[in-house]
Amino acid sequence: MRKTILYLALIFTYTAFAQDIQPDEINKTKVIKKNQSTDKSATVIWSEDFANGFPTGWTRSATANGGFATANWEWSLDGSWGYWNGSQGASANSGINSTTASNGFLICDPDSANHVAYGQPSGTTYQYLNSYFTTSAINTIGHNNVSLEFEHSFRFNNSINLEVMISNDSISWHPYYVQGNATNNQASVDPEYVSLNISNIAGNQQTVYIKIGWSARVYFWMIDDMKLVETPDHKLKLLESNYGGWNTTSPTITSSYGLDYTFYPMNQVMANPYRVEGVVANLGGQVQNTKLNINVTDAIGMTVLSTSTADTLLAVGDTGVLGLWSGFSPTTPGPHEFNVWASSDSTITDTITMQSIVTDTIYGRDNGSQSSWYGLGRSCGGMIIGVYYDVFVQDKVSSISVFIDDQSIVGSDIFVSLYEIDSNNDKIYIDQSDDYTLQASDINSWVTIPFFNPVDVFPPSVPAPGTPLAYMAAVGGYAHPLDTTTIAMSKYTEPATCYIQKNGCLTGSQVFGNWYWTSRVPMIRMNMGLPWSVDISEATLSSTSIYPNPTEGKLYINFGNQQQHIVQVKNLMGQILYEQHFSGLLNANIDLSNYNKGCYLITISDSNKLYTQKVILK
Repeated sequence: MRKTILYLALIFTYTAFAQDIQPDEINKTKVIKKNQSTDKSATVIWSEDFANGFPTGWTRSATANGGFATANWEWSLDGSWGYWNGSQGASANSGINSTTASNGFLICDPDSANHVAYGQPSGTTYQYLNSYFTTSAINTIGHNNVSLEFEHSFRFNNSINLEVMISNDSISWHPYYVQGNATNNQASVDPEYVSLNISNIAGNQQTVYIKIGWSARVYFWMIDDMKLVETPDHKLKLLESNYGGWNTTSPTITSSYGLDYTFYPMNQVMANPYRVEGVVANLGGQVQNTKLNINVTDAIGMTVLSTSTADTLLAVGDTGVLGLWSGFSPTTPGPHEFNVWASSDSTITDTITMQSIVTDTIYGRDNGSQSSWYGLGRSCGGMIIGVYYDVFVQDKVSSISVFIDDQSIVGSDIFVSLYEIDSNNDKIYIDQSDDYTLQASDINSWVTIPFFNPVDVFPPSVPAPGTPLAYMAAVGGYAHPLDTTTIAMSKYTEPATCYIQKNGCLTGSQVFGNWYWTSRVPMIRMNMGLPWSVDISEATLSSTSIYPNPTEGKLYINFGNQQQHIVQVKNLMGQILYEQHFSGLLNANIDLSNYNKGCYLITISDSNKLYTQKVILK
């Protein structure tokens, strides 16, 4: 299942499944998904910075679909007074961080309006509140190429549209959707800068009207520093970039979701190289011969790829997807930085920078940074939360790692499980670990839980049709009178690729046992079998043994012979943490007590063969 992208007048939005607000997913910080610098035009036709309050001559309307709560657009110096941030209306949230925020801005605050009327957070009785404002007539005579620019900050839910409508007669309206690539429960950039080429409606007109609004239940929308400007002949904007290739056709090796993997095992990336893409909009007044530029650097800052796509003609007002369709295959493990920008003969866009780490065995979609948490073991039920992963070459899943939030209680039990994802997006249970009891050292840390036997996973084309389209790595908890387990949530992600099964903790019309997608990536990583650099036959032929496993620190090694041996301890990203040479010994021991709890790779080599074993330090 891919993102469905709707391109409307240079601004694109997700069309995704409706999703109720999840009150047990608490945001710790405001996350900015992308931030692009403001492009100031030299010629301003008309402007409004709201220094004198709600403008005289403008109109506004606010109605509720089925109740009495209304949420008019208002002039303000405050942000939302709603309860979504946990303040319970005691104080306002911060206002927009716009250029002229100090003299006021406009805000629509349905979260506050619904709480005044219904008095409960995320209540099922909330009404959709329709709220719009319309400018008075604006004259653009003498200006054929016209763009609308403004700064805004917003947060929304339930897959709604943020509408901007343009008319030259106040009767027929041309709509634009300006939520960009934001998704449910996600805060926008503060402020986010919008530029719409509206020349076909507003160019050289005696009267131009702008109507802005939405139909929303919760959260807020703030707008400031509106202006009509003369559109330059040459202007591009890079709206979005990714290295997963979600907009391309599936590669020949397999179908895929085209997800961005921030931790990508080498054997998987060799089977499915990074496919860098950019969504580019022509905001100028002339056709532009456009290309996408891609520069990739490795861990030491050395350029390992520098290329540009073939030129693509973008018509005025057109949006195109440009990309490195052949893909990029790294030659070494480690972090890689992707810098992407678009250019034409006469202009260049801002650069979007992305990172991904090529690993030995670890597979992850989180960015290593916690932004919120989700409760698993709760009084209302034990829930299961999971993350989708593509598999591009046959492998084994040996364990699953999860980051335990600091609100978890020592002594509570969790488990990990693996599911197949079929063509109907159903989750088919494969295997589950033994229960794991949280220790004091696990709190605010990664925990790795092994399967009793590694689980074989296959790409869709192997061994036969009907093989899973993807897999889901999951972690679950148990119902308890106290909230016992919470796990970390990371960056925002593509809709319908991370799910939670709410077994009792239901809101709205949710059903026990059903799966509901989350807008953030749970910090759950899938650990694959043997490292990509080790041949399975080499490992099975060796008489070497390492024990105990799991270990509390002390490891004992039986080499199987008395040759010279090199012992290395690596983390799951392939970095060498320890190396020791042993000569003429049949047995040896090493101490991992000073390392953090988690999973490590022990590599032992002699003159004939290489042996690698994954060891869990508990």
